[in-house]
Amino acid sequence: MHPFRDRRFRALVIGQAVNGIGSWCALVAIWGYAAERFDAEPWQIAVLGLTWTVPGALLGPLAGVPTDRFDPRRVLIVADLAAAAIALMMAASSTYWLLVVTSSLQGFAKSFAAPAFGALAPRLVPDDQLARANALLNTAMQASIAFGPLVGAAAIATTGARGAFVVDALTYLVGVAVTVPLALTTIARREPTSVWHEAREGLRVVRARPAVMRLFATGATVYVLWGAGVTLEPLYVRDVLERTPATFAFLQTAFGIMLVLVGLLAGRAGERAARPQVLALGVIGSGLACALYLSTAMMPVAFIGIALWGLATPWFVTPMRTLLQRATPIETHGRVFAVDETLRSISMAVATGSAGFAFGAFGARGSGLLYGSLPVVGGLFALGGYRRVVESRPGAQHAPGEDPRAVAVVPRDLKSPVAHQLGVDG
Repeated sequence: MHPFRDRRFRALVIGQAVNGIGSWCALVAIWGYAAERFDAEPWQIAVLGLTWTVPGALLGPLAGVPTDRFDPRRVLIVADLAAAAIALMMAASSTYWLLVVTSSLQGFAKSFAAPAFGALAPRLVPDDQLARANALLNTAMQASIAFGPLVGAAAIATTGARGAFVVDALTYLVGVAVTVPLALTTIARREPTSVWHEAREGLRVVRARPAVMRLFATGATVYVLWGAGVTLEPLYVRDVLERTPATFAFLQTAFGIMLVLVGLLAGRAGERAARPQVLALGVIGSGLACALYLSTAMMPVAFIGIALWGLATPWFVTPMRTLLQRATPIETHGRVFAVDETLRSISMAVATGSAGFAFGAFGARGSGLLYGSLPVVGGLFALGGYRRVVESRPGAQHAPGEDPRAVAVVPRDLKSPVAHQLGVDG
């Protein structure tokens, strides 16, 4: 059965979309509140941006331990309730540094929610529907990119920045409401040990699987591109296109709408989207689209470039998540996705900081080529690894792409051969 036919899963998708839009609403409000209420300077705005990413980098696999000790549902409920309370604290912030502290707390809450969200789908749907479920959940979260800034701007215009934080708190409660009724598959767990021991065990799971290490290496190139875009895109719109922030908002909306439309298409593709080749092509396409986007001074070409970037991104996100879930034991998914969140936080933070210097040294076109080339190399690396596995086993009676070096635990009644493309054996 298609996962969207399940009433509870359908409510979860809609609730996560609302939740994500609220988070974007809060992000816009943070920047506006700091600038208007506390006359924050550019470096102070940058500090606020880092408060959402640094906690994930600091916690590492520790953030995934609660998910594996308990279950994703409980962790998401607690994290969203905490985030709702913190959003109200942000609305009450009376100084810039209090806003920084509360924003950091929000970043910590998100650090625990992210691995729980990554571990959720395998506990909700059968494996043959996993790719579809991931595509729908990812699309729900990506809808926030298309509509979050618009909702944030509307909330600020009607209720002020503090009102936007209240909207954010309410959307977290929506997330809690759709998560509470979920019924997750029960899995066997070992007796808990120390938190540090379990965190190290999560790292060992990642290091022991070459296929997973290859996925993380490929994903890091995309995360760097995303981080660079945070700095490069506003500068590009201002200095190359010579347009206002409104143009920047329209470009981001175009990107987000394409994300949603293609994400739904990935959901229809199902298992066909959960292949290493698709991931590699999505990564390569992201790099090429970014290079095209930042290398033109013509507005129509800029819209084409960012739309192509939005088109490529779901073909990275959906297979990345599905392949990670299938290549690692289900009882370690929280820690595995916490490692992914750490990698993303570090990659984006480094790229966000370095992109300004790259823009000054190489301009928009040079920076676009520089950062866009990384995913192209990463995608070719992933595609080359897939082909080497195929070529190393001529005539084998296995699914194409099976990597005998990777070890993982997957359901033994698995019917789809796609799950074996990273070499996972039951």
